Amino acid sequence: MTTIDGELSRTVKIGWAVGELGIAAFVGLTMIYLLSFLTQALGIAPLWAGVALLIPRLWDVLIDPVIGAISDHTRTRMGRRRPYVLAAACLFGPLFALLFAVPESLSGAGKVVYVTLFYLLASSAYSLLDVPYSAMAAEFTSDYKERTNLTGYKMVAARAGIVLAVTVGPLIFSSRESLAAGFRLLGYVSGVFIVATTLTTFFATRRAPRVERPVHGFSVRAELNSLRANRPFRSLWLAFLFQNLAIGASSTTLIYLITFVMKAEATVVGPMIAIGAVVGLLVTPLWVLIAKRIGKRNGYLAGMSISALMSLPALIIPSDLYLLLFVVLLVAGIGDAATQLFPNAMVPDTVEVDELRTGMRREGAIFGAWSFCRKLGMAGGAFFASLGLSIVGFVSGAGSEAQSPAALAGIRVIYALVPCTLWILAMVLMWRYELSEARFNDIKARLRREGREELTAQTVENTGDRR
Repeated sequence: MTTIDGELSRTVKIGWAVGELGIAAFVGLTMIYLLSFLTQALGIAPLWAGVALLIPRLWDVLIDPVIGAISDHTRTRMGRRRPYVLAAACLFGPLFALLFAVPESLSGAGKVVYVTLFYLLASSAYSLLDVPYSAMAAEFTSDYKERTNLTGYKMVAARAGIVLAVTVGPLIFSSRESLAAGFRLLGYVSGVFIVATTLTTFFATRRAPRVERPVHGFSVRAELNSLRANRPFRSLWLAFLFQNLAIGASSTTLIYLITFVMKAEATVVGPMIAIGAVVGLLVTPLWVLIAKRIGKRNGYLAGMSISALMSLPALIIPSDLYLLLFVVLLVAGIGDAATQLFPNAMVPDTVEVDELRTGMRREGAIFGAWSFCRKLGMAGGAFFASLGLSIVGFVSGAGSEAQSPAALAGIRVIYALVPCTLWILAMVLMWRYELSEARFNDIKARLRREGREELTAQTVENTGDRR
């Protein structure tokens, strides 16, 4: 029985990780600057801007599991995932560029419709890339430690993409006479960047090994039942959900903490996010080494502990010493690196758990549900934050001087205690995770004995792809 337990070539690992640069740039730009583009550059009222962003995000959450399941049932000479990477290279970048190329002649309502439509299309193309691309991690290698190493490359690229988005983005959209023209240029540059990084991944993974099982019949009930019966995946999914609820709540509230409680300029938010991303980029290789000694689960718990603790200083930092938040976010970046690396390195291991039970490989369905979890958590965390602001009596549209002491204290609580509580709940859930390296290797050995693991080796000639 052939397996792929060996180390992947550096070319494959780097080439695959390059695709994350474009994905991270899209996430960073839309998360931090898209609302500002709608309200400041296009003059759309905040309520309608929120609607224009909400509809595509809800659609995006729904289609991720569908795309994953469809990719599981795809069989081509390029494999199950790479055709979608190629399709995304043709669609994702251009659609993202068009999102910012809003015709000036449109009315206010027309601009809302235009942005909603192209954000929905760009988000769909993003899912078309992200889900199959992420599922490749489980196909490239079945080695427990090598999957952590591979994910480390991806997480370094993710940090680099976020740093580029939050630092270079403002330089581009502020370089023109109007914000609308500046954002249009940002869209063009970002679109080219996404196409280039996605195509790099497509060609770099041409010779990568992959594990494939024969195409099996599709049943929605069977797919859902399989995910529910996968205990390690279920525990990991729930912990990751609470993690993203915490991240969504804190990231949404950060700008309110800075501008209303600390009375600083909103422009410092970008550098604060960037410093955490840079630290995460630098320490990710260190976490990979730590995982070899203490394991993925313990590394994940350590990272969550740091993230939970670093939520609390915002409760007591004086409003005139907001620069201390840079130090807090610097340390938090260490924990954030672990909480992004380890769960994303652990989820591929759950594929073999499902395969042992069902005889089928569902990388796409598993990673589709994983992407659904991340987006649901981020959206839910943001909702918690907005609900909390309403509860504490935050006055929308007013300055800091119009906010009551209770509202300002409430912002601190929402930023600090709500995420801290969610991080603790995530840690409790991770105690139930039982898929150690020893158990994982035992599962692989049983698959070999039963003759259910099939390798499609990519011994590809220069003339083209073949099975």
